Parts: sequence; C-alpha cells; structure tokens
Amino acid sequence: MATKAVEKEKEEDSFWRQFPTMADYFAPGITPLLSYLGLGSKQVMHEFGEQVGRKAAAKLANLSLDQMLAEFSRIWQAYKIGSLSVEGRDPLVLQISNCTVCGQLQGTSEMFECAFHEGFFQGALGARLGRPVTVRQQTNFEGEAGTWCRRLAVDLQE
Repeated sequence: MATKAVEKEKEEDSFWRQFPTMADYFAPGITPLLSYLGLGSKQVMHEFGEQVGRKAAAKLANLSLDQMLAEFSRIWQAYKIGSLSVEGRDPLVLQISNCTVCGQLQGTSEMFECAFHEGFFQGALGARLGRPVTVRQQTNFEGEAGTWCRRLAVDLQE
C-alpha cells in the first residue's frame, strides 16, 4: 500500500516539473477553446483554486474556523508556499508574504495577479461556513527584503 502512495507522489512531482512545458505545448489548443467559451486564464485559475479550497476545507472539517486558518498558515510554512497570517478579523484580512506561487515573475518585474489564492480561500471559507463568501485582493505591495505580498479581504457577512 505504501508503494502506491510513493508512486502517486512521484507521478504528481513529475507532472508539476513538466507543467511549464506541457502548458506551453497545450496553449495553442487550450487558448482558442477558452476564448470560444469566453473564459480567461484568471477565471480558470480562480475556479481551480476554489476546488482545491473546498477539498482543503473537507479535509479539515473537524477544525474551527480559527483552527483551519492556523492550519493553513502552518501548511504555507511547512510546504514553503510562503507566509500566511491573519491581519484582521472584522473584516477578515489575510496577508500572504514571500509567496512562491504568485511572487514576482522572473524577468518581468511585474506582480502576477494570482486568482488562485482568491479562489482557494473563497472555496475553503465558503465550504467551511456553508455559504458563499467573497474574497478580493486589497493590495499588492512589496514586503520585507523586496518580496511581494498581498492582502486578501474576506466578506464573511451574511
């Protein structure tokens, strides 16, 4: 049984290492289809984030909201995604710093507008609370040592 888990982990690792090449390869077929459907890459990444967020909330269903946010913060550190902290509670404001997903893209000197995180927290918090929530990026700003940060405001009001 353990070997199946190891094989699945190797397969996932291989997929993500090859992802940039695959994305470049499939772009000529996917881009026209997205255009035809009226979908943009931001929308696709947001929806992908929502699905991952809902799965994360299901995995952490036994935790309170505060515990779930603390676990997300721990996961961000443990998996070297960046730093996640709760900046405020009313409204809920999350700060993501040193993000490996949506930091400064090499060679562009521009901030990548990452819809994944907005979707992730919208999916996770919506699933946890059992109702729709709205997550919006408040700011992009340069943090400590020139690393990119962002704040996400979450509307938890009914």
